[in-house]
Amino acid sequence: MKRITLPRSMTFLGTLVAFAALLPLAVIAWIYCDERVLLELATGWAVMVILLGGVYAFSVVDGAFERIRRLARSVREGDLKARLYPNRSPQLTPLYSELNQMANALDGRMRALSSVAEEQEAILGSMIEGVLVIDQEGHVRMINRAALNFLDITTLNVEGQPYGDVIEDTRICNFIDAALSQSKLEPVTITVIGRVERILELRSAPLLARDEVAPGVLFVFYDVTRIHQLEAVRRDFVANVSHELRTPVTSIKGFVETLIDGAKDEPESLDRFLAIIARQAERLNSIFNDLLTLARLEAGGEGAKIDLESRDIRDLVQVAVDDCSHRAEAKEMRLEVLINSHVKVRVNPSLIQQALVNLIDNAIKYSDNNRIVRVEARLEGRFVQVVVVDQGPGIEPAHLARVFERFYRIDQGRSRQLGGTGLGLAIVKHIAHVHGGDVSVESDVGKGSRFSISLPAEDYPLPSPEL
Repeated sequence: MKRITLPRSMTFLGTLVAFAALLPLAVIAWIYCDERVLLELATGWAVMVILLGGVYAFSVVDGAFERIRRLARSVREGDLKARLYPNRSPQLTPLYSELNQMANALDGRMRALSSVAEEQEAILGSMIEGVLVIDQEGHVRMINRAALNFLDITTLNVEGQPYGDVIEDTRICNFIDAALSQSKLEPVTITVIGRVERILELRSAPLLARDEVAPGVLFVFYDVTRIHQLEAVRRDFVANVSHELRTPVTSIKGFVETLIDGAKDEPESLDRFLAIIARQAERLNSIFNDLLTLARLEAGGEGAKIDLESRDIRDLVQVAVDDCSHRAEAKEMRLEVLINSHVKVRVNPSLIQQALVNLIDNAIKYSDNNRIVRVEARLEGRFVQVVVVDQGPGIEPAHLARVFERFYRIDQGRSRQLGGTGLGLAIVKHIAHVHGGDVSVESDVGKGSRFSISLPAEDYPLPSPEL
Protein backbone atom coordinates (compact mmCIF):
# COMPACT_ATOMS: atom_id res chain seq x y z
CA MET A 1 0.00 0.00 0.00
CA LYS A 2 1.46 3.35 -1.06
CA ARG A 3 2.05 5.94 1.67
CA ILE A 4 2.16 9.68 0.96
CA THR A 5 4.11 11.89 3.52
CA LEU A 6 4.48 15.68 3.90
CA PRO A 7 7.85 17.31 3.01
CA ARG A 8 10.04 18.29 5.99
CA SER A 9 9.47 21.94 7.02
CA MET A 10 12.35 24.28 7.62
CA THR A 11 10.29 26.45 9.99
CA PHE A 12 11.74 25.08 13.22
CA LEU A 13 15.31 25.62 11.96
CA GLY A 14 14.46 29.19 10.94
CA THR A 15 13.09 29.89 14.43
CA LEU A 16 16.33 28.70 16.04
CA VAL A 17 18.41 30.87 13.70
CA ALA A 18 16.33 33.98 14.42
CA PHE A 19 16.48 33.36 18.15
CA ALA A 20 20.26 32.91 18.01
CA ALA A 21 20.62 36.18 16.03
CA LEU A 22 18.58 38.27 18.52
CA LEU A 23 19.98 36.65 21.67
CA PRO A 24 23.18 38.81 21.95
CA LEU A 25 21.13 42.02 21.60
CA ALA A 26 18.77 40.84 24.32
CA VAL A 27 21.67 40.11 26.68
CA ILE A 28 23.19 43.57 26.12
CA ALA A 29 19.82 45.29 26.60
CA TRP A 30 19.31 43.35 29.80
CA ILE A 31 22.73 44.31 31.20
CA TYR A 32 22.31 48.05 30.51
CA CYS A 33 18.59 48.00 31.26
CA ASP A 34 17.81 49.84 28.08
CA GLU A 35 14.02 49.77 27.89
CA ARG A 36 13.95 51.11 24.37
CA VAL A 37 16.16 48.28 23.12
CA LEU A 38 14.13 45.75 25.05
CA LEU A 39 10.94 47.09 23.49
CA GLU A 40 12.43 46.93 20.02
CA LEU A 41 13.67 43.42 20.67
CA ALA A 42 10.25 42.33 21.89
CA THR A 43 8.65 43.88 18.84
CA GLY A 44 11.16 42.18 16.55
CA TRP A 45 10.63 38.86 18.24
CA ALA A 46 6.85 39.23 17.90
CA VAL A 47 7.12 40.09 14.21
CA MET A 48 9.53 37.22 13.72
CA VAL A 49 7.21 34.79 15.48
CA ILE A 50 4.25 36.00 13.40
CA LEU A 51 6.21 35.69 10.18
CA LEU A 52 7.56 32.30 11.08
CA GLY A 53 4.10 31.17 12.19
CA GLY A 54 2.69 32.28 8.83
CA VAL A 55 5.46 30.47 6.99
CA TYR A 56 4.81 27.39 9.06
CA ALA A 57 1.05 27.55 8.46
CA PHE A 58 1.63 28.06 4.74
CA SER A 59 4.02 25.09 4.62
CA VAL A 60 1.47 22.92 6.42
CA VAL A 61 -1.36 23.90 4.08
CA ASP A 62 0.84 23.61 1.00
CA GLY A 63 2.04 20.19 2.15
CA ALA A 64 -1.56 19.09 2.70
CA PHE A 65 -2.56 20.24 -0.78
CA GLU A 66 0.47 18.49 -2.25
CA ARG A 67 -0.50 15.26 -0.53
CA ILE A 68 -4.07 15.59 -1.81
CA ARG A 69 -2.77 16.27 -5.35
CA ARG A 70 -0.52 13.22 -5.14
CA LEU A 71 -3.44 11.10 -3.94
CA ALA A 72 -5.62 12.33 -6.83
CA ARG A 73 -2.80 11.63 -9.31
CA SER A 74 -2.32 8.09 -7.96
CA VAL A 75 -6.06 7.35 -8.18
CA ARG A 76 -6.18 8.75 -11.72
CA GLU A 77 -3.30 6.46 -12.72
CA GLY A 78 -5.13 3.42 -11.34
CA ASP A 79 -3.50 3.03 -7.93
CA LEU A 80 -6.63 2.74 -5.80
CA LYS A 81 -4.58 1.64 -2.79
CA ALA A 82 -3.05 5.11 -2.20
CA ARG A 83 -4.08 6.74 1.09
CA LEU A 84 -3.37 9.89 3.18
CA TYR A 85 -1.62 9.57 6.57
CA PRO A 86 -1.55 12.92 8.52
CA ASN A 87 1.29 13.17 11.04
CA ARG A 88 1.60 16.85 12.12
CA SER A 89 -1.76 18.32 11.21
CA PRO A 90 -4.56 16.98 13.42
CA GLN A 91 -6.82 19.74 12.06
CA LEU A 92 -6.66 18.10 8.61
CA THR A 93 -7.40 14.60 9.90
CA PRO A 94 -11.17 14.78 9.15
CA LEU A 95 -10.44 15.90 5.59
CA TYR A 96 -7.90 13.10 5.12
CA SER A 97 -10.35 10.59 6.57
CA GLU A 98 -13.09 11.65 4.13
CA LEU A 99 -10.70 11.43 1.19
CA ASN A 100 -9.51 7.98 2.33
CA GLN A 101 -13.11 6.79 2.64
CA MET A 102 -13.81 8.10 -0.85
CA ALA A 103 -10.78 6.16 -2.15
CA ASN A 104 -11.99 3.02 -0.34
CA ALA A 105 -15.47 3.37 -1.84
CA LEU A 106 -14.03 3.95 -5.30
CA ASP A 107 -11.78 0.90 -4.88
CA GLY A 108 -14.77 -1.23 -3.87
CA ARG A 109 -16.85 -0.07 -6.82
CA MET A 110 -14.01 -0.71 -9.24
CA ARG A 111 -13.57 -4.20 -7.80
CA ALA A 112 -17.29 -4.86 -8.23
CA LEU A 113 -17.23 -3.58 -11.81
CA SER A 114 -14.15 -5.69 -12.56
CA SER A 115 -15.86 -8.76 -11.11
CA VAL A 116 -18.98 -8.14 -13.20
CA ALA A 117 -16.86 -7.64 -16.34
CA GLU A 118 -14.93 -10.87 -15.69
CA GLU A 119 -18.15 -12.78 -15.07
CA GLN A 120 -19.70 -11.35 -18.23
CA GLU A 121 -16.60 -12.26 -20.24
CA ALA A 122 -16.65 -15.80 -18.83
CA ILE A 123 -20.33 -16.22 -19.71
CA LEU A 124 -19.91 -14.88 -23.24
CA GLY A 125 -16.77 -16.94 -23.75
CA SER A 126 -18.52 -20.17 -22.75
CA MET A 127 -21.56 -19.60 -24.96
CA ILE A 128 -21.87 -21.78 -28.06
CA GLU A 129 -23.84 -19.01 -29.77
CA GLY A 130 -21.95 -16.15 -31.35
CA VAL A 131 -22.59 -12.71 -29.83
CA LEU A 132 -21.76 -9.44 -31.57
CA VAL A 133 -22.60 -5.86 -30.54
CA ILE A 134 -22.35 -3.01 -33.09
CA ASP A 135 -22.84 0.63 -32.07
CA GLN A 136 -24.74 3.19 -34.13
CA GLU A 137 -21.50 4.40 -35.72
CA GLY A 138 -20.89 0.90 -37.10
CA HIS A 139 -18.03 -0.05 -34.77
CA VAL A 140 -17.63 -3.37 -32.99
CA ARG A 141 -18.28 -2.87 -29.28
CA MET A 142 -18.14 -6.50 -28.20
CA ILE A 143 -17.65 -9.93 -29.79
CA ASN A 144 -17.24 -13.33 -28.15
CA ARG A 145 -15.04 -16.26 -29.10
CA ALA A 146 -17.84 -18.22 -30.81
CA ALA A 147 -18.64 -15.31 -33.14
CA LEU A 148 -14.96 -14.93 -34.03
CA ASN A 149 -14.89 -18.63 -34.90
CA PHE A 150 -18.13 -18.56 -36.91
CA LEU A 151 -17.03 -15.53 -38.93
CA ASP A 152 -13.42 -16.76 -39.40
CA ILE A 153 -12.08 -13.53 -37.87
CA THR A 154 -8.38 -13.79 -37.02
CA THR A 155 -7.71 -10.05 -36.57
CA LEU A 156 -6.54 -9.06 -33.11
CA ASN A 157 -8.19 -6.20 -31.18
CA VAL A 158 -11.41 -6.28 -33.18
CA GLU A 159 -13.33 -4.12 -30.72
CA GLY A 160 -13.51 -0.49 -31.82
CA GLN A 161 -13.00 -1.25 -35.50
CA PRO A 162 -15.66 -0.78 -38.22
CA TYR A 163 -17.46 -4.08 -38.72
CA GLY A 164 -16.95 -3.87 -42.48
CA ASP A 165 -13.19 -4.10 -41.92
CA VAL A 166 -13.34 -7.36 -39.97
CA ILE A 167 -16.34 -9.23 -41.48
CA GLU A 168 -15.74 -10.41 -45.02
CA ASP A 169 -19.11 -11.99 -45.85
CA THR A 170 -21.17 -9.34 -47.68
CA ARG A 171 -24.49 -10.99 -46.78
CA ILE A 172 -23.75 -10.69 -43.07
CA CYS A 173 -22.67 -7.06 -43.56
CA ASN A 174 -25.92 -6.37 -45.43
CA PHE A 175 -27.89 -7.91 -42.55
CA ILE A 176 -26.03 -5.70 -40.05
CA ASP A 177 -26.72 -2.63 -42.22
CA ALA A 178 -30.42 -3.44 -42.29
CA ALA A 179 -30.53 -4.09 -38.53
CA LEU A 180 -28.84 -0.76 -37.76
CA SER A 181 -31.41 1.12 -39.84
CA GLN A 182 -34.53 -0.81 -38.75
CA SER A 183 -35.92 -1.39 -35.29
CA LYS A 184 -36.93 -4.99 -35.98
CA LEU A 185 -35.60 -7.48 -38.50
CA GLU A 186 -36.64 -11.05 -39.24
CA PRO A 187 -34.01 -13.79 -38.68
CA VAL A 188 -32.10 -14.98 -41.74
CA THR A 189 -30.16 -18.18 -42.48
CA ILE A 190 -26.83 -17.86 -44.29
CA THR A 191 -24.36 -20.50 -45.41
CA VAL A 192 -20.87 -19.28 -44.56
CA ILE A 193 -17.99 -20.90 -46.44
CA GLY A 194 -14.71 -20.45 -44.60
CA ARG A 195 -12.30 -22.83 -42.98
CA VAL A 196 -15.41 -24.89 -42.17
CA GLU A 197 -18.69 -24.58 -44.05
CA ARG A 198 -21.42 -23.56 -41.62
CA ILE A 199 -25.09 -22.71 -41.79
CA LEU A 200 -25.74 -19.76 -39.47
CA GLU A 201 -29.04 -18.34 -38.30
CA LEU A 202 -28.70 -14.60 -37.60
CA ARG A 203 -30.95 -12.72 -35.18
CA SER A 204 -30.79 -9.07 -34.11
CA ALA A 205 -32.20 -6.95 -31.31
CA PRO A 206 -31.70 -3.24 -30.52
CA LEU A 207 -29.96 -2.34 -27.26
CA LEU A 208 -32.30 0.09 -25.48
CA ALA A 209 -30.90 2.60 -22.98
CA ARG A 210 -32.91 4.40 -20.29
CA ASP A 211 -33.79 7.19 -22.69
CA GLU A 212 -35.05 4.52 -25.15
CA VAL A 213 -32.43 5.53 -27.67
CA ALA A 214 -30.66 2.44 -29.03
CA PRO A 215 -26.90 2.82 -28.49
CA GLY A 216 -26.32 -0.19 -30.71
CA VAL A 217 -27.62 -3.54 -31.94
CA LEU A 218 -27.08 -7.01 -30.49
CA PHE A 219 -26.53 -9.83 -33.00
CA VAL A 220 -26.71 -13.52 -32.10
CA PHE A 221 -25.37 -16.24 -34.43
CA TYR A 222 -26.73 -19.79 -34.08
CA ASP A 223 -24.85 -22.65 -35.74
CA VAL A 224 -27.69 -24.72 -37.24
CA THR A 225 -25.44 -26.80 -39.49
CA ARG A 226 -26.09 -30.01 -37.56
CA ILE A 227 -29.85 -29.42 -37.57
CA HIS A 228 -29.90 -28.91 -41.33
CA GLN A 229 -27.74 -32.00 -41.83
CA LEU A 230 -30.11 -34.09 -39.71
CA GLU A 231 -33.09 -32.74 -41.63
CA ALA A 232 -31.35 -33.64 -44.90
CA VAL A 233 -30.57 -37.13 -43.57
CA ARG A 234 -34.20 -37.55 -42.51
CA ARG A 235 -35.47 -36.47 -45.93
CA ASP A 236 -32.99 -38.73 -47.69
CA PHE A 237 -33.84 -41.60 -45.37
CA VAL A 238 -37.58 -41.31 -46.03
CA ALA A 239 -36.99 -41.01 -49.77
CA ASN A 240 -34.54 -43.93 -49.82
CA VAL A 241 -36.73 -46.19 -47.68
CA SER A 242 -39.69 -45.44 -49.92
CA HIS A 243 -37.62 -46.20 -53.01
CA GLU A 244 -36.06 -49.35 -51.58
CA LEU A 245 -39.40 -50.74 -50.48
CA ARG A 246 -41.23 -49.69 -53.63
CA THR A 247 -39.06 -51.84 -55.91
CA PRO A 248 -39.69 -55.26 -54.29
CA VAL A 249 -43.30 -54.42 -53.42
CA THR A 250 -44.01 -53.36 -57.02
CA SER A 251 -42.33 -56.52 -58.29
CA ILE A 252 -44.30 -58.77 -55.95
CA LYS A 253 -47.57 -56.99 -56.78
CA GLY A 254 -46.93 -57.23 -60.52
CA PHE A 255 -46.11 -60.95 -60.51
CA VAL A 256 -49.04 -61.76 -58.21
CA GLU A 257 -51.39 -59.96 -60.60
CA THR A 258 -49.85 -61.85 -63.50
CA LEU A 259 -50.43 -65.15 -61.72
CA ILE A 260 -54.03 -64.20 -60.96
CA ASP A 261 -54.60 -63.29 -64.60
CA GLY A 262 -53.82 -66.85 -65.62
CA ALA A 263 -50.08 -67.43 -65.38
CA LYS A 264 -50.72 -69.73 -62.41
CA ASP A 265 -52.03 -72.30 -64.86
CA GLU A 266 -48.67 -72.45 -66.63
CA PRO A 267 -46.31 -74.59 -64.53
CA GLU A 268 -43.12 -73.04 -65.90
CA SER A 269 -44.32 -69.48 -65.41
CA LEU A 270 -45.73 -70.36 -62.00
CA ASP A 271 -42.38 -71.69 -60.72
CA ARG A 272 -40.42 -68.77 -62.18
CA PHE A 273 -42.78 -66.13 -60.85
CA LEU A 274 -42.95 -67.71 -57.41
CA ALA A 275 -39.13 -67.79 -57.28
CA ILE A 276 -39.02 -64.08 -58.14
CA ILE A 277 -41.67 -63.32 -55.51
CA ALA A 278 -39.73 -65.30 -52.91
CA ARG A 279 -36.53 -63.45 -53.79
CA GLN A 280 -38.19 -60.06 -53.51
CA ALA A 281 -39.83 -61.06 -50.23
CA GLU A 282 -36.42 -62.07 -48.90
CA ARG A 283 -35.10 -58.69 -49.97
CA LEU A 284 -37.91 -56.97 -48.05
CA ASN A 285 -37.12 -59.11 -45.04
CA SER A 286 -33.44 -58.13 -45.22
CA ILE A 287 -34.34 -54.43 -45.39
CA PHE A 288 -36.68 -54.74 -42.40
CA ASN A 289 -34.08 -56.64 -40.36
CA ASP A 290 -31.40 -54.04 -41.11
CA LEU A 291 -33.75 -51.19 -40.25
CA LEU A 292 -34.64 -52.85 -36.96
CA THR A 293 -30.95 -53.34 -36.20
CA LEU A 294 -30.24 -49.66 -36.85
CA ALA A 295 -33.22 -48.59 -34.75
CA ARG A 296 -32.04 -50.75 -31.86
CA LEU A 297 -28.50 -49.37 -32.06
CA GLU A 298 -29.67 -45.76 -32.31
CA ALA A 299 -32.23 -46.06 -29.52
CA GLY A 300 -29.55 -45.58 -26.86
CA GLY A 301 -27.12 -43.51 -28.93
CA GLU A 302 -23.39 -44.05 -28.62
CA GLY A 303 -23.80 -44.78 -24.93
CA ALA A 304 -26.30 -47.58 -25.48
CA LYS A 305 -26.16 -50.27 -22.80
CA ILE A 306 -25.11 -53.57 -24.31
CA ASP A 307 -23.82 -56.77 -22.74
CA LEU A 308 -20.04 -56.89 -23.06
CA GLU A 309 -17.70 -59.85 -22.85
CA SER A 310 -13.93 -60.17 -22.92
CA ARG A 311 -12.94 -61.81 -26.22
CA ASP A 312 -9.77 -62.39 -28.20
CA ILE A 313 -9.92 -60.41 -31.43
CA ARG A 314 -8.44 -63.38 -33.32
CA ASP A 315 -11.41 -65.57 -32.37
CA LEU A 316 -13.94 -62.92 -33.40
CA VAL A 317 -12.28 -62.40 -36.77
CA GLN A 318 -12.00 -66.13 -37.41
CA VAL A 319 -15.71 -66.70 -36.74
CA ALA A 320 -16.62 -63.93 -39.19
CA VAL A 321 -14.24 -65.33 -41.82
CA ASP A 322 -15.74 -68.81 -41.42
CA ASP A 323 -19.26 -67.39 -41.89
CA CYS A 324 -18.19 -65.79 -45.18
CA SER A 325 -16.02 -68.62 -46.49
CA HIS A 326 -18.77 -70.23 -48.57
CA ARG A 327 -19.37 -66.94 -50.43
CA ALA A 328 -15.66 -66.65 -51.12
CA GLU A 329 -15.48 -70.25 -52.36
CA ALA A 330 -18.37 -69.60 -54.73
CA LYS A 331 -16.27 -66.86 -56.39
CA GLU A 332 -13.01 -68.81 -56.07
CA MET A 333 -11.60 -66.17 -53.76
CA ARG A 334 -9.12 -66.62 -50.94
CA LEU A 335 -9.61 -65.16 -47.46
CA GLU A 336 -6.41 -64.35 -45.57
CA VAL A 337 -6.17 -63.59 -41.85
CA LEU A 338 -3.08 -61.70 -40.64
CA ILE A 339 -3.11 -61.29 -36.85
CA ASN A 340 0.23 -61.72 -35.06
CA SER A 341 -0.82 -61.18 -31.45
CA HIS A 342 -3.57 -61.94 -28.98
CA VAL A 343 -5.47 -58.81 -27.99
CA LYS A 344 -8.50 -58.85 -25.72
CA VAL A 345 -11.44 -56.54 -26.31
CA ARG A 346 -14.64 -56.07 -24.32
CA VAL A 347 -17.40 -56.30 -26.88
CA ASN A 348 -20.80 -57.73 -27.63
CA PRO A 349 -19.68 -60.75 -29.70
CA SER A 350 -22.79 -61.02 -31.88
CA LEU A 351 -22.72 -57.32 -32.82
CA ILE A 352 -18.99 -57.32 -33.61
CA GLN A 353 -19.31 -60.48 -35.67
CA GLN A 354 -22.18 -58.86 -37.59
CA ALA A 355 -20.02 -55.80 -38.29
CA LEU A 356 -17.05 -57.93 -39.42
CA VAL A 357 -19.28 -60.15 -41.58
CA ASN A 358 -20.75 -57.03 -43.24
CA LEU A 359 -17.26 -55.72 -44.09
CA ILE A 360 -15.95 -59.07 -45.35
CA ASP A 361 -19.15 -59.81 -47.28
CA ASN A 362 -18.95 -56.39 -49.00
CA ALA A 363 -15.33 -57.07 -49.96
CA ILE A 364 -16.37 -60.39 -51.52
CA LYS A 365 -19.43 -58.94 -53.30
CA TYR A 366 -17.64 -56.05 -54.96
CA SER A 367 -14.46 -57.90 -55.94
CA ASP A 368 -14.05 -59.99 -59.07
CA ASN A 369 -13.49 -63.74 -59.02
CA ASN A 370 -10.09 -65.18 -58.11
CA ARG A 371 -9.18 -62.26 -55.87
CA ILE A 372 -7.82 -62.08 -52.33
CA VAL A 373 -9.59 -60.51 -49.34
CA ARG A 374 -7.28 -59.93 -46.40
CA VAL A 375 -8.33 -59.32 -42.80
CA GLU A 376 -5.75 -57.73 -40.50
CA ALA A 377 -5.85 -56.78 -36.82
CA ARG A 378 -3.29 -54.77 -34.90
CA LEU A 379 -2.99 -52.74 -31.72
CA GLU A 380 -2.64 -48.98 -32.21
CA GLY A 381 -2.42 -47.13 -28.93
CA ARG A 382 -5.50 -47.94 -26.86
CA PHE A 383 -7.44 -49.31 -29.82
CA VAL A 384 -7.49 -52.54 -31.78
CA GLN A 385 -7.91 -51.85 -35.47
CA VAL A 386 -9.42 -54.51 -37.71
CA VAL A 387 -8.86 -53.82 -41.41
CA VAL A 388 -10.57 -55.57 -44.33
CA VAL A 389 -8.57 -55.14 -47.55
CA ASP A 390 -10.07 -56.04 -50.93
CA GLN A 391 -8.94 -55.93 -54.55
CA GLY A 392 -12.15 -54.47 -55.90
CA PRO A 393 -12.74 -51.50 -58.21
CA GLY A 394 -12.10 -48.94 -55.45
CA ILE A 395 -14.14 -45.90 -54.52
CA GLU A 396 -13.95 -42.42 -55.99
CA PRO A 397 -12.77 -39.77 -53.47
CA ALA A 398 -16.07 -37.90 -53.82
CA HIS A 399 -17.93 -40.89 -52.32
CA LEU A 400 -15.62 -41.70 -49.39
CA ALA A 401 -17.21 -39.27 -46.94
CA ARG A 402 -20.69 -40.75 -47.46
CA VAL A 403 -20.19 -44.50 -47.80
CA PHE A 404 -21.31 -45.07 -44.18
CA GLU A 405 -24.62 -43.23 -44.66
CA ARG A 406 -27.82 -45.23 -44.75
CA PHE A 407 -28.90 -46.27 -48.25
CA TYR A 408 -25.99 -44.45 -49.84
CA ARG A 409 -24.87 -46.38 -52.92
CA ILE A 410 -21.93 -45.76 -55.18
CA ASP A 411 -23.25 -47.95 -58.00
CA GLN A 412 -26.96 -48.32 -57.32
CA GLY A 413 -27.69 -50.77 -60.10
CA ARG A 414 -24.86 -53.12 -59.18
CA SER A 415 -25.61 -52.90 -55.47
CA ARG A 416 -29.23 -53.97 -55.90
CA GLN A 417 -28.19 -56.67 -58.36
CA LEU A 418 -25.86 -58.11 -55.72
CA GLY A 419 -28.62 -58.05 -53.11
CA GLY A 420 -27.37 -55.20 -50.92
CA THR A 421 -29.79 -53.16 -48.85
CA GLY A 422 -27.58 -50.08 -48.58
CA LEU A 423 -27.60 -50.36 -44.77
CA GLY A 424 -24.65 -52.68 -44.12
CA LEU A 425 -21.95 -50.03 -43.66
CA ALA A 426 -24.29 -47.82 -41.63
CA ILE A 427 -24.79 -50.75 -39.26
CA VAL A 428 -21.01 -51.24 -39.04
CA LYS A 429 -20.57 -47.57 -38.09
CA HIS A 430 -23.21 -47.69 -35.36
CA ILE A 431 -21.86 -50.95 -33.92
CA ALA A 432 -18.41 -49.37 -33.68
CA HIS A 433 -19.85 -46.27 -32.00
CA VAL A 434 -21.82 -48.15 -29.32
CA HIS A 435 -18.53 -49.87 -28.41
CA GLY A 436 -16.68 -46.55 -28.15
CA GLY A 437 -14.85 -47.08 -31.44
CA ASP A 438 -15.00 -45.71 -34.96
CA VAL A 439 -14.83 -46.65 -38.64
CA SER A 440 -12.84 -45.34 -41.61
CA VAL A 441 -12.18 -46.11 -45.25
CA GLU A 442 -9.30 -45.63 -47.66
CA SER A 443 -9.44 -46.48 -51.34
CA ASP A 444 -7.43 -46.41 -54.56
CA VAL A 445 -9.56 -46.46 -57.68
CA GLY A 446 -8.80 -49.61 -59.68
CA LYS A 447 -6.75 -51.18 -56.87
CA GLY A 448 -9.11 -51.76 -53.97
CA SER A 449 -10.33 -50.44 -50.62
CA ARG A 450 -9.41 -50.70 -46.92
CA PHE A 451 -12.31 -50.60 -44.47
CA SER A 452 -11.29 -50.28 -40.81
CA ILE A 453 -13.14 -50.67 -37.53
CA SER A 454 -11.40 -49.66 -34.30
CA LEU A 455 -12.35 -50.98 -30.85
CA PRO A 456 -10.97 -50.12 -27.40
CA ALA A 457 -8.40 -52.71 -26.29
CA GLU A 458 -8.83 -54.39 -22.92
CA ASP A 459 -5.16 -55.14 -22.30
CA TYR A 460 -1.80 -55.31 -24.04
CA PRO A 461 -0.98 -57.97 -26.62
CA LEU A 462 0.52 -61.27 -25.50
CA PRO A 463 3.32 -63.06 -27.35
CA SER A 464 2.09 -65.34 -30.12
CA PRO A 465 3.78 -67.53 -32.70
CA GLU A 466 4.24 -65.96 -36.11
CA LEU A 467 1.71 -66.99 -38.72
